[in-house]
Amino acid sequence: MPCHVPATSVSRRRPPSLRLSPPKAVAVLDLAQPGERDAHDLLRRFTTGRWPLWRVLGLRRRGSQLRAAVCWLRGGQINGYSLAELSLVEQAVCWRDMASAVAARQALTEGDSATAAPIEHGGTL
Repeated sequence: MPCHVPATSVSRRRPPSLRLSPPKAVAVLDLAQPGERDAHDLLRRFTTGRWPLWRVLGLRRRGSQLRAAVCWLRGGQINGYSLAELSLVEQAVCWRDMASAVAARQALTEGDSATAAPIEHGGTL
């Protein structure tokens, strides 16, 4: 009886139209500065690993803050969205809860995050 053996040389390449272009830098940090390195490490800890806390929807640097529109993945919030601000000069994080992902992204791009009508104010770690 013939047996069907799968091909061993299956191509897993993306078609040229679907290849990813190099990512565009939206926030540049100087990792030689302790505060900026701490913010980078904290953001990486919150968004990677086996049980990440956040999924980043957008990221911007504004002066001495790294601002991120995030979706909460842990902590009992179902579809919770926030605008998080990580300090680049000290170890501090604050966030404002938002009604939707669109509201969080809009708050990220607006000049004043208070105009995005947050649901409630978060805390500081």
